[in-house]
Amino acid sequence: MKRPYKILLILLGAAALAVMVIVANVSRSRSQVRGLEVHIRYGRTPCLVDEQTVADTVLQALPLLLSQRVRDVDRASVTEAASRVPFLTDVTSTVSVSGKVVVRAAQRRPIARLFYGSREFYFDTDGAIMPTSPLADCSVLVAGGDFVEPLRADSLNSQTKALVRLATYLDGEKKYRSLIDQIYVERDGDMMMVPKLGDHVVELGDVENLDTKFENLLTFYRRGMPRAGWNTYSKISLKFDGQVVCTK
Repeated sequence: MKRPYKILLILLGAAALAVMVIVANVSRSRSQVRGLEVHIRYGRTPCLVDEQTVADTVLQALPLLLSQRVRDVDRASVTEAASRVPFLTDVTSTVSVSGKVVVRAAQRRPIARLFYGSREFYFDTDGAIMPTSPLADCSVLVAGGDFVEPLRADSLNSQTKALVRLATYLDGEKKYRSLIDQIYVERDGDMMMVPKLGDHVVELGDVENLDTKFENLLTFYRRGMPRAGWNTYSKISLKFDGQVVCTK
């Protein structure tokens, strides 16, 4: 076969394929939605929300979704509806080749369990507030405080901002995270911590200069506590620059 004929056949084949793709896309866009799929990336965090719950949330917000044609699906609305589930982040939505609406998301990773009055929540490193879940518990820091402002899911107050900053720091610094069991914010904003060892509390003060404060604490634990005894002091204060002040 001569070269010009080969080129012509290749061009005709490509054109035919393009026409088939166009026809298939047009047919797909006119067809009815064939279902809703949800895929959640959990990472190493226990499952706090299942995929069916997310699907139910989307369908409750968009009750006509499954009766729509593919071309009428508003993916932004689907993404917004799924994003209302407080456990989720990085939410996206697409329509598959088979005509299914597909929601993909990642589950947030709690870093602390917050006791706010009579209520309990989790929060992550972004300060996003999540309710506790009946599906699982996370082994994380316990946080609380003498709170003077109401807690809003969409806006952290000054006290909870300090809690998030401290919890995020401890989450990233494993050698210090292993020392602390609970954190507590005082009415004036000072931070208190309950360590895992000993019968004392650690007064951190504000959340500035955290590297220096925790280095001082770790040094005192390694050098001072073995000689004095772990139950000698009731309070260890780190709030004064360059000092570790102990109260018997």
